[in-house]
Amino acid sequence: MTKWIFLGDESRKIFVSWILKIESTDIEEERSLILRRGETPLEKNISGTGNLIFTTYNLPPGIEIFVPAYTANLNIDTSAFDNCAIFEMFPFGKESTEDLARLLTANKKKSPAILFVMMDVVDNEDDSPVGLTAMKNIFTRKRRDILTARDESDVLEILHWHRPLAADVIKLIRSEIQDINSNTDEIFDAYENFLVEQKRIGCLSDGVKNKIVSFSSVKGKNHIWISYREVAQKILFPQTKSGGLKGLLELYRKTLYQDEQQKSIASLIWNSDTDCAQLEKKLLARFDEVMQMPKKFQGFLNPEEAYSEHSYLMLIRKGSRFSEIDKEFLSEYENFIQNDARDILIDELEFHIEQLKNIS
Repeated sequence: MTKWIFLGDESRKIFVSWILKIESTDIEEERSLILRRGETPLEKNISGTGNLIFTTYNLPPGIEIFVPAYTANLNIDTSAFDNCAIFEMFPFGKESTEDLARLLTANKKKSPAILFVMMDVVDNEDDSPVGLTAMKNIFTRKRRDILTARDESDVLEILHWHRPLAADVIKLIRSEIQDINSNTDEIFDAYENFLVEQKRIGCLSDGVKNKIVSFSSVKGKNHIWISYREVAQKILFPQTKSGGLKGLLELYRKTLYQDEQQKSIASLIWNSDTDCAQLEKKLLARFDEVMQMPKKFQGFLNPEEAYSEHSYLMLIRKGSRFSEIDKEFLSEYENFIQNDARDILIDELEFHIEQLKNIS
């Protein structure tokens, strides 16, 4: 986990709003903020210490950002952070910015790298390439590292930045994007092969499907559909390293990360274990969503029915109270594996490809 701290003037609020995709006016100045990676567009909570916590999937994996309240800028111990960004908007070269720089330099503990981010986001007389360059020279003479953030497209580059990316690294990223794109183009064939294997000995085999809708799955339970779903979920998402949809996670890992032993750009930016875990969470969330119990099957089983295999078989036959519930469940189950799971896999790959494009 790479921990960032954002210091400086009010322009850091603008940068945070780009990450969260909200208006900067919605960010409270008097409260410290914590930004974390989440599984939803945006969630907002208050911590026990009074910090405002935002979680969003717009933040790249492996990053956490702390934004102290404006009045706390000069009272923060920065030694616990890996990277520090000092934000400054026109007029450049303010004394308050230099105070922050001196604070970081004087820190005798482990000091984070100093990064000045020049926010060229307001109209002013010096809002021109020449004027901005002149202002950058103020910090260049002081041996400050500078990046310019103009809009949301700069967010990823800055958050992954240690030094400006050299031309050969840019070339390497673009080459890797081509490789991933090529692998992604072949993903449909690879997924079909995955399905063939699952139909043979995996979660789509007759043996597994029969197990899901067997009497043993519903014995002693109140709801047939819910019982089916519980069994199916354990089959698709086992607590083991293999089985279920684990093969799909490996397909994702190989497509995006290729050979991690060669330290690909993707493996330097992201963590494959974290990404696979997040993909599995999304698959599980989609499974819960699409496998909701239809209203017509919401009736309870009485005790006699719940413990009688004969009663169960009579209940699920055509024309009975739970007419063909087994067939309808297995139809939804198969559709999830054959279509929904594949679509989520493609979406995740395309999302990561776009992130690589943004820093190339």
